[in-house]
Parts: sequence; C-alpha cells; structure tokens
Amino acid sequence: MTQSKRAPQTVSSRRSLVADLVSANRVHSQQELLDLMRGKGFSVTQATLSRDLEALGATKSPDPEGSGAHYIVPSESNTSLRAQGSQQALVRALHELLLSAEYSQVMVVVHTPPGGAQFLAGHLDRSGCFDTLGTVAGDDTIFLIARSETQAKKICNDLVALAESGT
Repeated sequence: MTQSKRAPQTVSSRRSLVADLVSANRVHSQQELLDLMRGKGFSVTQATLSRDLEALGATKSPDPEGSGAHYIVPSESNTSLRAQGSQQALVRALHELLLSAEYSQVMVVVHTPPGGAQFLAGHLDRSGCFDTLGTVAGDDTIFLIARSETQAKKICNDLVALAESGT
C-alpha cells in the first residue's frame, strides 16, 4: 500500500512547513529554506518566505560552534508539536485518564472517564511519541489511526505501559 501525504498550497500549510523545516534543520539563509521548500513541493518567492518568517516570529540564533547563525521559530509556531516535557505530561495524563486501549487493524481505541478524551488527545498529539495518521477525540473515546496493524498493536501496548509507569 502506497502512503502519500499531500498538503494544500495555502498560507497556513506553507507556514506550517516553514516552521517544521526550520525546527528540523539548521537553516542559515532564506535561499537554503527556499531550496528545502521546493524539495517539499512548495514554490515560493523570497519575498513571500520573508513575510512568512516574520509572521512566525522567526529570529536568527548563533550556531554553537560560532560558524554563523540559523533561523529559529518560537515553539508555539512549530506545528510538529514536540514541546519540552510533553512526554512526562503525557505519562501523567495517561496514568490519570487511561481506562483501556485496544486495537483493530490500524485503529486504536482509547477510553477515558467522561470529559477526559479531548485533554488526553491533546497530550498524545503534542508528545510526538506516536507516528499516527490522525487523532479524533470525543467526550470519553479517542480514535488513533496507525500506519499499520503492527504499529497499532505497539501504540496500544505503549499507551498501557506508559500509564502504568506514571506516578
């Protein structure tokens, strides 16, 4: 089965990609960022990219070895959502809220007490611990779509193990 991810050519999608690229790579120049964007299928001008960097609050930070400076964006602009401490917060939330987790094919179903699903789903998304296609939360149920049945089983087992490891 071939997997593909398509992003629309919108301002939000483009800025999300800019934030992700800057966070994942040491980008030293707008030209370097333009090349990375083109590699991801986005054709933008330098002026547009400059406006995007400004809108994201990007700044340049000196390289640790003193060889120049690279772009950084504030963490709230980074849509990859991998915040510091998010795994510890996830463990605490799982310990308090996870009632059960089970899987069927590529679907993982998580049950929480009433009102807990949205909160826990937010922690699952922000943690970046699981490579899922998506997360949907209701009042007391969360659906996670895994990329394979093997991954669904692993996610299910990992959720229970993380909940049991919480303090």
